[in-house]
Amino acid sequence: MPLRTRILRHLAIATALVVGACGKTVDTSAPLAFVPADTPYLFANVEPAPETAIAHWRSQMQGAWPLFTELMDEALAEAGKKDGDADAAKVLKAVLAEVRERSTPEQWRELGLDYRARIAFYGVDLWPVLRLELADPDAFRAMVARVEQASGKALGSKRVGDQDVRTFGNDEAHGLLAVEGKHLVLALTTGAADEALERRLLGLDRPAQAFDAAAFVDFNNARGYLPYGSGWVDTRRVVSMIAAKASEGDPAKALDATCREEIGALAAKAPRVAFGYRELDDKRMTMHARIDLDPALAKALSALAVPLPGSAPDDALLDFALAMPVLKARDFFVAQADALAKAPFRCAELAAINQDMADARAKLAQAIPPPLGDVTAARVTLDRFSWGEGEDAMPDVAGTFLLGSGNPALLASLAQMASPALAGVAIAPDGKPVAIPAAALPPQVAGKFDLDVAMTTNAIGVSFGKDEAPRLATALAVPAVANGALMTSRMRGEVYAKFGEAISRFGAALPPESRKQLDTQRKLYALYAQWFDHVDASMAIVPEGIDIVESVAFGAH
Repeated sequence: MPLRTRILRHLAIATALVVGACGKTVDTSAPLAFVPADTPYLFANVEPAPETAIAHWRSQMQGAWPLFTELMDEALAEAGKKDGDADAAKVLKAVLAEVRERSTPEQWRELGLDYRARIAFYGVDLWPVLRLELADPDAFRAMVARVEQASGKALGSKRVGDQDVRTFGNDEAHGLLAVEGKHLVLALTTGAADEALERRLLGLDRPAQAFDAAAFVDFNNARGYLPYGSGWVDTRRVVSMIAAKASEGDPAKALDATCREEIGALAAKAPRVAFGYRELDDKRMTMHARIDLDPALAKALSALAVPLPGSAPDDALLDFALAMPVLKARDFFVAQADALAKAPFRCAELAAINQDMADARAKLAQAIPPPLGDVTAARVTLDRFSWGEGEDAMPDVAGTFLLGSGNPALLASLAQMASPALAGVAIAPDGKPVAIPAAALPPQVAGKFDLDVAMTTNAIGVSFGKDEAPRLATALAVPAVANGALMTSRMRGEVYAKFGEAISRFGAALPPESRKQLDTQRKLYALYAQWFDHVDASMAIVPEGIDIVESVAFGAH
């Protein structure tokens, strides 16, 4: 390559790097800019929630806010009767008076608050700090002054450098509140904190190495999180900082190198818990969390994620399924105990774990007899529920219960041995429901419920309720899929309406003061039934660790 060409190429690369660097401006006024790089935990938003989600929440809260304040009134009235809580109740009553009639963004801005604010919740060492943007700092200060006047309880006041700071709490839990520019800062420490620590907590002294906001965006992208709220807890840093603080002021309490190494290795088994939104609009809200695990531990745990029987019908009121592989769980814990026996903890603070695990292993190693040892999973589904007309009427209930098993025929035969009335019932592993005779049931329910039983080669199930047998057959016919799930659940919004009906049905027997609170709760349940179409939750083993997901589908609006 000619010399001139090489020079021009290097100049082009250098120019691109300079331009690129200039384009990456850092917003030093954002809450994230105050976060230290070594924070042990963080929750923040890069952007406010989308307008569609905010408008949806606003329409919901306008109906619910008066009911929430009613419940708060009742709770504060009770707290005000207790000597230790009376002062706090006065302050909270004054705060409640400020927010009681405010349900629109414009009304909240009158208090200086902005629903589009950027926030960051983080740790300076282990001390928690909340920093959020204010719409109007003067309006917020005025609100604090009104609360103090109405409650008769003034916050403490001090100066940290040139910053006015309000204080609250006691020597053990000492709170700091400051309005810095357009930021509200809340921090918690102890009364023994020196000014240097307070300056760091308040952000008057910026961290020597600030958190990289670009890395937070990369974190969201890697985890599939939206920019509206996400974060993590770094367990290794938390454990390390706790160990360091334990010896502050007393070198004799300092952990030796062996303890630091072994405690650090334990924390490394689950080094981080991360969480964030994956969906957020006026139709659905999905929150995800992952407990990161050491790959070897995650692989060992994956044996516990056995296939779950059946599936959740879309129209079921309630469904809950749980992996319960008794023998595999026993084997997993025995393997952990054996590994510890080969390499026991040498740290004195952990030595008791060695004996505890050895004792547990001795008990776990005992044979687990069938049918308990054959159990693998369970699922309960409630398809229908309604109260009867009269006070003594039986409710109309329908659903199914499935039990995964390595030997369902043994379960059936044991049941037949225990009940002579079942002895003549032929239960084949073909998934076809067979009616359970009334004579096999307790007198209280005999003849009041239709019960059927069915079995396959890997599960046995019972249906209860009129015309429920076909659903049992359908549930058992669903192929069990090994997808890593440890637990799944679904609850329809209608369940909240059932809770409200229960309050109406049984609340009359309660004292008047309890009835009033329950009536408010009943009205809230009625709103929840309208808000939520259904709520799904799951826990699953993935190669990276344990995933926990909750998804809320909102009702029509």
